[in-house]
This record gives sequence, C-alpha cells and structure tokens, in this order.
Amino acid sequence: MQTSHTLLERVRNRSDENSWSEFDDIYRPYILNVVKRMNFTHEEAEDLCQNIILILWEKIPEFKHNFRTGAFRSWLCTIVRNRAINIINKNQRISEKLTTKNEEALSPYIKTSQNDLEQIAKEEWIAHITDLAWKKIEDEFEENIRRAFTMSLKNVPGEEIAEELGIKLNSVYVYKNRIKKRLEEIIRILKVQYV
Repeated sequence: MQTSHTLLERVRNRSDENSWSEFDDIYRPYILNVVKRMNFTHEEAEDLCQNIILILWEKIPEFKHNFRTGAFRSWLCTIVRNRAINIINKNQRISEKLTTKNEEALSPYIKTSQNDLEQIAKEEWIAHITDLAWKKIEDEFEENIRRAFTMSLKNVPGEEIAEELGIKLNSVYVYKNRIKKRLEEIIRILKVQYV
C-alpha cells in the first residue's frame, strides 16, 4: 500500500489513469457519504460528488501538501463545502423564480454549517477508513469467523451466534477479538497512509 502523499503526487499528472482510478476508489465513497449527510437527495449527491471529482482533477496540481495530518482532507472539505454552497445558491435562485416560500425547501441544506461539515467529514473519514480496512482483511478469515464478527457487530448475543454457526461460545469471542485486533492494526496503517 502506498501513501496518499505518493498518490497525490501521481494524480498531479492528469493523464495517469491508474492513479486517478485508485484515487477515485479511495475518495469517491468518502465524498459521497459526506455529501449525503448534507441532506442532498441521492441523485443530487451523486451529481455533486461527480462534480467534486472533476474539480479535484482540475485543482489537484495546485494543491500544496504540507504533510500535516488531515491537510488534504481539510482542503477537500473546503471544496465540498464551496461546491455545495454553489449548488444551494443555484437551487435558491431557481426556487425564488418558482415560489416565494423557498426557505422551507432549502432549510435542510442551509443548516449544514462549516462546523457541522467538519464534524460530518471527520465522522465519515473514520467510517471510510474502517470500511477500507475491512475490505483489505476480510479475505484473510474463514466464512464462520467473518460471520461471527459481523453478527456481533449487529449485537446478536454470543449464544445465538454460537448456536447458528455451530461453534462454541468461547470461539465467538476469540473470532471477534481476532478480527478486531487485525482491523485495528490496518486502521492504524491507513490513518497514516491516507491523510
């Protein structure tokens, strides 16, 4: 796994399709989840996400990384916020032409402040890194181990998991802890790599 610093350097070359594909795989789901939490509809979120990726493609050669943790995400968050505000303003202008009571329709968007967006971005980044970690390790474990772990995440009692999977209760806890330890290890690595 390469660091995001290396990836950010490679995507400065806009014709490097492999790097852009990797960048898209890492950051598109994150951007989409942040935008969805800003109360855009699914279609609006998809369109906005695509628009942000295009803006990143245009602007990333100008990005100056200071190697501070979170610097890229902060820059990305500013782009997301600015683009969302542009869309909201555009929607507001359209809405004003159609009705005088546009405030109700736009209020869910307007309520997302800079502080809210930063909190959303932070929460979604943690969830995104966890999801990336799970994708990297899930094939390392047998089906029963994975099922025991995912069932425990859904708060299924250990006794029920043991019965359904035909394993001992102690094995449920061993499996859960084995995956948890490996996930924590990969999450630590990813937090350093994807800044």
